[in-house]
Amino acid sequence: MLRDNFAPWVRALNLEVRETTADSATLAMPFDAMLHRTGGIVSGQAIMALADTAMVIAFCAQFGEFRAMATVDNHTTFMRPATNTGLLAIASVLRAGRMLAYAEARVVTDTPERTLVAKTVGTYAVPPA
Repeated sequence: MLRDNFAPWVRALNLEVRETTADSATLAMPFDAMLHRTGGIVSGQAIMALADTAMVIAFCAQFGEFRAMATVDNHTTFMRPATNTGLLAIASVLRAGRMLAYAEARVVTDTPERTLVAKTVGTYAVPPA
């Protein structure tokens, strides 16, 4: 799904779908020095792209198919820097209506501790089925 439906720069993040349920998705973004800014901190743009993509995949899991949704609003709160680590985005559908859908994602380190890095809430325009 990632290879066939997402922009080349999103595919370049090397995201991996680790798990999906009926209304959630967990995606991994591996450690990559290209995504880091000064001090080895993962850039906010990469974190937001990970969370946004995870939320879209969570909707696709709920819909049972890929739908080319449009992000209407995305609010990310960064809790702490992620330094020299891979990340996980754990996304859950909050509500999927006829025209708008809502989800949230927690971005954590891909370590046993799963330290919280960011929290994202997104609103999406839903295409007709």
